[in-house]
Amino acid sequence: MKETYLSRDFRETAAQRFSSHAKELKAFFDTRLNALLAENADASKEKQYHLKRQILPGIAAYETLQRVMPKEEALQIVHGYVERLARTSHKQLATLLLIPGLYRLVPSVFVKSTRSVFGPAAGFDPKELQVGNGIWRVDMVKCPYHDTCAEYGYLELCRCFCDSDDISYAGLHPKLIWERSMTLGRGDDRCDFCMKIIK
Repeated sequence: MKETYLSRDFRETAAQRFSSHAKELKAFFDTRLNALLAENADASKEKQYHLKRQILPGIAAYETLQRVMPKEEALQIVHGYVERLARTSHKQLATLLLIPGLYRLVPSVFVKSTRSVFGPAAGFDPKELQVGNGIWRVDMVKCPYHDTCAEYGYLELCRCFCDSDDISYAGLHPKLIWERSMTLGRGDDRCDFCMKIIK
């Protein structure tokens, strides 16, 4: 499988912090990730995108790190991996939105990406509440990040991915508002998403 940011960051942690047994940790990670991929091989192509890019490498890293540190510390390290990528994404998006007027396209881009990448075929269940007129408001009542983490007994890991949305999208532009008060990963019955233009 193609190297992901999570597997790369895990390997760096193993090499830097646990150099004397980094080889064993990397081998355990690879074996566990391959087992997770095999267990989820029948998932749709759309769901595989999320499983391979983030969910399963996150679970494999979390399990492997718990072999050499307490569970809470392992969770914080994986959270750090996800947070670092989110901060990079935020910086890139905010820079792009310096182009005059481009911010006006953001809600409609969110509508299109939700329908194509975060739709039912990928294991999501988005309920569109308002799309158009500079507003993207969606309730996500089913999510493969939540469901897969829960299936493996690591619901707390889902919060890493929930937090990454807030880091990526809050404060992108003075005329854009990102709002979210609930997430499945924090125990709510939905993730409520909203991006709107200030007029």
